[in-house]
Amino acid sequence: MKNISFQVDNFFDILNTILSTLDINEILTSVVEQIRTIIKADRCTLYIIDRENNELFSKVLQAENLVEIRVPHKETSLAGYSASTSRSLNIRDAYDDAELSAIDGQLCFDKSWDRKSGYRTRSVLVIPIPFKTKDRILGVFQALNKEGGFTDTDLDIMEQLALLLGIAINNALLYQSIEEEKHLREYIIDDIEEGICILNRNKRIVSASKFLEVMSGMRYTTEAMVGEDFFDLFPTFAGTQLDEKLSDVLTNGFGFKQVAQLEVLSIKIIPYLDEKGKIKRIILIFSRF
Repeated sequence: MKNISFQVDNFFDILNTILSTLDINEILTSVVEQIRTIIKADRCTLYIIDRENNELFSKVLQAENLVEIRVPHKETSLAGYSASTSRSLNIRDAYDDAELSAIDGQLCFDKSWDRKSGYRTRSVLVIPIPFKTKDRILGVFQALNKEGGFTDTDLDIMEQLALLLGIAINNALLYQSIEEEKHLREYIIDDIEEGICILNRNKRIVSASKFLEVMSGMRYTTEAMVGEDFFDLFPTFAGTQLDEKLSDVLTNGFGFKQVAQLEVLSIKIIPYLDEKGKIKRIILIFSRF
């Protein structure tokens, strides 16, 4: 870390910002802008992996508004390749197919973004953002068009800053998750009766109340349920009205409550929507007759 501090005057300013914020939007915008000035790139973007949707997402400022952008998490894109392989890329000309093929025969640059915007991408620096170990990649940092191309020093600076960004992103995402859970609890407080289970769009359990431990015959703790497929843990619900209505909600995007009536349980199915009206979570509330 000392190498960077001697090379850039404002290193400790950016270090303080990176490690003091819990706002993921600030990391995606103001922190990225500070880093851009350090490495003297024309544009920079920090992408975070959305494993649930197999995408990389970021937010950029456009006319003072935050706009979310998403790209596929595939090895054929520069950012997706770095995220998938944990490899850094320092490319002199993104349009040079021979240069890309020398790195990997499957690697390519999607020129459609340039065609839509009128921008011409040349030099590209892409750095994976690890958390603790390279086995877990949180996202990638992508810088574009430094005059004369990016240097080995730029690569070294970014690989070291990536370690700090990994800590900051993880902390911000954890904080966001806690805030969302608090909001979820407020959202359903009037409906709490007996048992609650929150699922993601893939029907995997995000959190559950102790009621579900009893429902499982004490085979699983609520902690052990997190991340597991709901119907794998509770196969007796497969093929029931709950299964059918849950699939309807997720497939058709129903944004209103539904109720599944089973033999001894009534189960409310409550879609929790994001700011764009897209289903983000499904809340199941179990009540005995």
